Amino acid sequence: MNNTDKWLNLRHSIKSCQKCEGLNSKELGTENAPGYGNTNSRIIFIGQSLCGKPCIEAQIPFTGGSGKLLDLAFEQANIEKKDIYITNVVKCHPDGNRKSEPHEIANCSPYLEKELSWLSPKIIICLGKDAWTHINPTVSRPCVKTMHSANSVTHVHFVYHPSFIMKKPKAVREEYIRNLSKVIVEANT
Repeated sequence: MNNTDKWLNLRHSIKSCQKCEGLNSKELGTENAPGYGNTNSRIIFIGQSLCGKPCIEAQIPFTGGSGKLLDLAFEQANIEKKDIYITNVVKCHPDGNRKSEPHEIANCSPYLEKELSWLSPKIIICLGKDAWTHINPTVSRPCVKTMHSANSVTHVHFVYHPSFIMKKPKAVREEYIRNLSKVIVEANT
């Protein structure tokens, strides 16, 4: 199977997934979206779960809302959203914007594991505690850790979810954008 086919198969598996009752339902507004962007990217952003209607309609994680902070970071880094890879721990939008349940995270884990193994990113940016916990359950506050595998070294940035930062003063939001921008530039050098 070639590279394009494996990504298309993964996308189809995610779009047809029915592992979690009440999720991936157009009627309930809990549809899902696979990861988005460049499958050759050296950087991957991992969020908690799919946002609501804007993300569902666009089929792109972090569309609108708190995704605007990421868009500003991409702009400062002089890169387009489509040139990196963005995904979520849970591919569906939990009803009522609730926190993802442990079984939902477990059910989606194989999808995320495939994305990570196929991308072999230089840098991972984990946005929020569900993403933190999935990558490293011991992380409890923002930090940077290094993961070693047989063939690579990956720097993992554990940062607050942009929806949390959106509620902070302008100076905090600007610093968040600036810091993300620096990491994006680092990943592409």
